[in-house]
Formats: sequence, C-alpha cells, structure tokens
Amino acid sequence: MKAIHLILAAAMAATAPSIASAQSKPGQVYKPGESGGRPTIDLKVCNRSGRSATVAVSYVQVGETRFMNRGWYDVADGACRDLVTTDNANFYFYADATDGSGRNWQGSHTLCVEYPGPYTFYSTGSSTCGSHQELRSFSAFHAESPGVWTWSLDP
Repeated sequence: MKAIHLILAAAMAATAPSIASAQSKPGQVYKPGESGGRPTIDLKVCNRSGRSATVAVSYVQVGETRFMNRGWYDVADGACRDLVTTDNANFYFYADATDGSGRNWQGSHTLCVEYPGPYTFYSTGSSTCGSHQELRSFSAFHAESPGVWTWSLDP
C-alpha cells in the first residue's frame, strides 16, 4: 500500500506546473531545525490614498509551494484589511483605485489578474495570460520576519 502512495506522489510531482524563478519558494522566514510549524506572515493593506481601492495579491499559501494569485479585495479610503497568511517571505501586490481616476499602485513583476473578479488561481509564472485575464505589474516585497506585514496605499 505504501508503494502505491509513493508512486502517486511522484507522478503528481512530475506533472506539477513549473514556477518562475522570481516566484520560487526561497525566502522562507523559518530556520531549519526550529520546533513547531513554520512561522507565518499575515499580509495586510492599509489605504491612506484618499480614494477607495481594490487589491490583488500573489503569495504562497501556508504549507504549499506554488504561488496563488488572488483578487480583488476592496479597501475603503482610511481602512485597513487583513488579506492572507503565508509562510513565504516573498509576495506581490497590485492595486487599482475604484473611483475611475486610473490610479494604480504597481511595480515591475508581471502577473495575470481577472476582471471583474473575484478570482483565485495558481500562478503559472508566465507573462501570457488566459483569454479572460489581463497582465498587470505587481510590486515585489520581502518580509524580514514573521508577524504582520502591512502594505500602505499612499496618495
């Protein structure tokens, strides 16, 4: 029975999609040999921009190895919102203002999003999006330690 489980696990690992080098698992904040589970990072966004916004995030879910792309989280002006929890110190954010101004908060790491959302899908690491998706430039971040990590949307 154990041999069957090992064969199935090997087959599943061999067919898993590859991950872009920029979105690989390195960046974990735990140290080998630590007791207990891996320390986690709670990702949060605070909006101080003077306009409401909607946020997308790409992160590794706790205990997994592939990046998950997820959006849209509405964040009113002046509000803070808890988004997701990860055990990987590397993650990505993108935001659009919802007031029609065209304002966005972006970086240089391109990932696919879906409008109008909500959406959740594993990142392929490709800059080619599906027919119902659009490419956006996410900001890359790295947390130095476990705990709460906050992204601020400024004017």
